[in-house]
Amino acid sequence: LVLSIADSEGFDHVISWQPHGRCFLIHNHQEFVDKVLPIYFGQTRITSFRRQLNMHGFLRLSKGPDKGCYYHELFLKHKLFLCQDIVRIGEKETGVKLKTDHSYEPDFYSMRFVEPDKALTP
Repeated sequence: LVLSIADSEGFDHVISWQPHGRCFLIHNHQEFVDKVLPIYFGQTRITSFRRQLNMHGFLRLSKGPDKGCYYHELFLKHKLFLCQDIVRIGEKETGVKLKTDHSYEPDFYSMRFVEPDKALTP
């Protein structure tokens, strides 16, 4: 929801989708903490937000043009209905601390950009 309204609410300089629509970037961490987290997530610490992303299977990209972006295969611009299938997978549920695997990070610029469904556009 936040990414859907970032432009209209005037904080797309704080958080936005990458051009391909497959990951998002927090551009200004302090403004994100001050203005976005408390209103949209009920949190006040970026570390708590990151932990929630990790527990829901998001990966923070570590290289390439999307370095620092967050990605989940079911979190795509214009396809937010896919979010209903994102589940929390954390240490409490599995008993195992999840480790991030950066050995494979997708190249989103070699894929088709995510476009709105034609039936939904005016």
